[in-house]
Amino acid sequence: MHVKHKKILLVDDNPVAQKMTARIFQNDGYEVFLAWDEDGCLQMAKTHKPHAILMDIIFPQGDGRQFVQKLKQDQDTKDIPVVFATNTIDLRDDKGDLVITVGDDSFRAFAKPLHYPKLLSTVRKEINRANNKKKL
Repeated sequence: MHVKHKKILLVDDNPVAQKMTARIFQNDGYEVFLAWDEDGCLQMAKTHKPHAILMDIIFPQGDGRQFVQKLKQDQDTKDIPVVFATNTIDLRDDKGDLVITVGDDSFRAFAKPLHYPKLLSTVRKEINRANNKKKL
């Protein structure tokens, strides 16, 4: 029996952070796709239809919140859950329950450096919640 892997898109302009995070998700059985900017994020999301997107907020050419607005306005990508990872949150404030609001939507958020067990659990929950929405 073929087991279908969950797919995640990691959007971060820091290749070291991206590689470390990719390895964690791969070790947990995910197929990982990488993007470094808005154009890459939109293209990879449309091409690979990930089950979730983990996105940084700070980019040299833009803001992750703006990227998410574009994803949510696009018919092909609007239902993909997004979790933010950012240096804009103080690590001492990250208890695993933070959210960032963009427009009318709220997204789970984690401070960098990432707490991987909490992050993996949250991504799984976001994927399950999105799947349950589709079934309704």
